[in-house]
Amino acid sequence: MGSKVQRRGTIIIIVVLFAGLGAIGYYLQQKKQAYIASPFETIPRDAGLIIEAINMPDFFEEVGSESDIVAEMNQVPALNGFTSSVRFIDSLLHTREIRSVAGANPVLISFHLVGKEKLVPFFAIAAPPEVKERHIRELLSGSGNLSYTVREYEKERILEISSSGKDIPSLYLSVIRGVIIISRSRILVEAGIRQSGEQESITSLPGFSRISSAAGKNDNKIYIIFDNLHRIAGLLTGGSDLGFAGDIPALASCAELDIYLKKDAVTMSGYIQPVDSSDIFSKFITSVPSDFDAYTVIPSNAALFETMTGPCSPGNRQPGLSEITGYLADIIRPQLDNEVTRVYLDIQGQETDNNRIIIFRLKGRNSTERSFRNEFEHNNSEKSSILSYKPDDQSEYTIYKLADDALASALCGSFGTNWGGSYATFYSNYLVTGKSYETITKFIYDNILNRTLANDITYRSFESSMPSRFSYYMFCIPSRITSMLGGEVKPAIITGLEKNITSLRKIQAVGYQFVPSNNMIYNTLSLSFKPDVKEETTGQWESLLDTVVYSKPLFFKNHNTGRKEIFVQDLNNNAYLINSAGRILWKQRLNEKIKGNPVIVDYYRNGKLQILFSTENWLHLLDRNGNYVERYPVKLRSAATNGMSVFDYDNNRDYRIFICGTDRVVYAYDKTGNIVKGWNLYKTTGEVKSEVEFFRVSGKDFLVLNDEQNMYILDRKGNVRVSLKEQVQRAPGSQLRLTTGSTPALVLSSVDGSLNFVSFDGNVEKVKIGDFSARHIFEYFDIDADGLGEYIFIDKGTIYCYDNDRSKLFSSKLDSERITGPFGLVFSSNDKKIGFVDTEHGLIHLIDSRGKSVSGFPLRGSTSFSVGMLSGSNNFNLITGGKDSFIYNYEIVR
Repeated sequence: MGSKVQRRGTIIIIVVLFAGLGAIGYYLQQKKQAYIASPFETIPRDAGLIIEAINMPDFFEEVGSESDIVAEMNQVPALNGFTSSVRFIDSLLHTREIRSVAGANPVLISFHLVGKEKLVPFFAIAAPPEVKERHIRELLSGSGNLSYTVREYEKERILEISSSGKDIPSLYLSVIRGVIIISRSRILVEAGIRQSGEQESITSLPGFSRISSAAGKNDNKIYIIFDNLHRIAGLLTGGSDLGFAGDIPALASCAELDIYLKKDAVTMSGYIQPVDSSDIFSKFITSVPSDFDAYTVIPSNAALFETMTGPCSPGNRQPGLSEITGYLADIIRPQLDNEVTRVYLDIQGQETDNNRIIIFRLKGRNSTERSFRNEFEHNNSEKSSILSYKPDDQSEYTIYKLADDALASALCGSFGTNWGGSYATFYSNYLVTGKSYETITKFIYDNILNRTLANDITYRSFESSMPSRFSYYMFCIPSRITSMLGGEVKPAIITGLEKNITSLRKIQAVGYQFVPSNNMIYNTLSLSFKPDVKEETTGQWESLLDTVVYSKPLFFKNHNTGRKEIFVQDLNNNAYLINSAGRILWKQRLNEKIKGNPVIVDYYRNGKLQILFSTENWLHLLDRNGNYVERYPVKLRSAATNGMSVFDYDNNRDYRIFICGTDRVVYAYDKTGNIVKGWNLYKTTGEVKSEVEFFRVSGKDFLVLNDEQNMYILDRKGNVRVSLKEQVQRAPGSQLRLTTGSTPALVLSSVDGSLNFVSFDGNVEKVKIGDFSARHIFEYFDIDADGLGEYIFIDKGTIYCYDNDRSKLFSSKLDSERITGPFGLVFSSNDKKIGFVDTEHGLIHLIDSRGKSVSGFPLRGSTSFSVGMLSGSNNFNLITGGKDSFIYNYEIVR
């Protein structure tokens, strides 16, 4: 509470002050005149950062749109001073009085370290010449609740402004040759006065005038003084000479970045001016920019990567470098193709250091790997070996266990130190080294599944804000790098970040690039922000398709290995077979979209299985290699209005395939695609949209179908078996089920939401148990596993469950009205659930017999899904598609 009171009191002082200045400016009718002094001349020379706000109120109003992140940063004690200053400025400038003065002229805000851990802002504002100190004193004297004292310092006057409010800190102000300087720190105001009398100002720093002249004239901008910035960075490391903070002064003299603010992004770009050959940035003045290719193989779970282009600078032969590693480096070095990338992967469950890899682009892989392997085998040592990685039964990759971990540093010097490892592999056109076998295999596996940055929506969107050619590129996802900050920043910083990880995730990505230009270094720093944070998928794997999943996934058994595979179609009509590891075995382009659900058949009755499915005009049969069987595809007699149904009446693999046509005829095909002999081409009144259903009751077979107005119950020859005594109109969202009990009946819901019980003697009973719209969903399912089915409705964003006696068991509010099935799911005889897809939010839900969400749900997914056992474990797998063109495999642990 105290800090809020202090902040309000300080703001009151400033508001009154600027209100008076605004009035003075109005009555003096001042015109634009040259400033008596530049605000830069008053900035104390220990400033590490200087913001030049061309229009200060508007600038901080835009910055304030991300104030929730700033608020979370304030939880970190070491950053408290900085973030409170940002909030202070933001609140201060939302006033008409301040805009009347500050909005007219540029304002400088510099940041200084006062004491050990206190970051304090210093304001320098070029005021109109007519505004004098006496005007401010007159204003304060008449304010009533403000008082001031005056003291002299270096022949200048400092006003200490106080408020009658309790616990409100003083504000210090001085007017020096037309510049108003303000700060909460008297020490800083005194430093500003001293600085105004110096011959040299902060603009006298080497290179400052050049970067300033290259800056945008109408843009807000930030200046960085590297020799002073290390003290501010010391807030993170625990000391200005510790960790990365100690390296900052060696970078360059100074930098300028123009600031561009958008609703969801911040971009800064400008120049760095190296002034000495010893400056780190001076080494890049002659570097050659290049395009970036490694993103095509960097896994999408990368937390951070750094890429250098141009020729590598090899390191000296290290004392611990083995002879074989030196030979291998000599083979690789001439084949390097001016791009090396070090990557930190976000892999849970292993040591942080083991998550690091280095990727070298090669001029040609095949000949390089042959020479590498020959040398490796010829000079093999006890510490080295050739390992194999088999992600599935059909693929194998070679991994080299090196004699030491010095190969990367031997190839690219210090850039590879502590990043390369003792494991290496060749993939695509790259050599990859890493610190563990598991990390290398994870890299390979993610590439097999096309789970790379090239296919990551967030990264592809972000990269559009960055230049396409560069000499250096750093990209990171802040929420993923906290684990690698140990030893680099203070533990309190890491603790604060981890505590507020949800807010940190709102910063989706940060990228930094530089390229030589005009004998300087041109920099681009970009940050993307998104307030709605999506949880990352927790599936066993995700595999990229050409576009989003269209059909319900089918579990297909590989008759050669006994393993399960996944058959699915995407929106571009591509059919895929994906193995249990997520690798795409084949892709087959179809001429149409699949209608209904594919099924597995044994066409030849020899245990070798095929996939049967229908499209609008064709019947298809593919073997497990993606080839058509026999005379397939078969042209349908009439374009289909529904998905096919396949029945094997006597379990002898003499299949019957039912499809209804636009001519309103019910067609029965045999497995060869011919019309079944003896089948009566039954014609319905309207078009049939739902699939034909088959039931066997008391030894009799019934084929049941519905058009928009009627229900039809036929025998196996296509003749009417049951004539209904009244009309049954099935709701579009209703399932058709067989009730349990001594006298089975068909149960469905009608358009008016009533239950319809259809007996096999033709009687129809209609029961109303709730008020439901015509767009409701109905399922009859034994969710509580008591042997009797329950009546389940989903309507207008609520799920209702009624017991077999039609009493209400529960109702639960859903987050969406856009719901699709599966619905009833059986995991065992006593474990049953209701599953559905929220297509509006892209989430899959699983609820139990009490209407409660099952642990681990909802999961990310936006298409129809299938549940089955994919691997050899006893756990079930849920296969679904997402909005991002990936197909996901989740393991359901019961």
